[in-house]
Amino acid sequence: MTIQQFLQNFCCKADIQNQGNVNLVITTEAVRRSDNVVVDRVRTNYDIQDMSQKIGDSHTGISLMPFDWEKIVDYTKRAHLDYFAQRAPIDNYYSFDKNTNPDISIFYQ
Repeated sequence: MTIQQFLQNFCCKADIQNQGNVNLVITTEAVRRSDNVVVDRVRTNYDIQDMSQKIGDSHTGISLMPFDWEKIVDYTKRAHLDYFAQRAPIDNYYSFDKNTNPDISIFYQ
């Protein structure tokens, strides 16, 4: 299926929950547009304290790539799209290629 066919028939909904400053849970659902039924779901959990330490460590002089919570959420949403691209499948779609796919918001409602 092409990206256009996927977008014509499905959309994604992301839910980002901060669970008591302990866990950050990012859930993405693929929803069929014709009847608003969730056809697939993927969830990622982050330990907030552990990830905060890693973010802090990424801003040191020896780090190759500093990151923050915004980047973590973006990469997680891209990983979720990659999962759906393989499950659907969507032909020739690579969500992590930011040069070709800088804006993933077209998938999300």
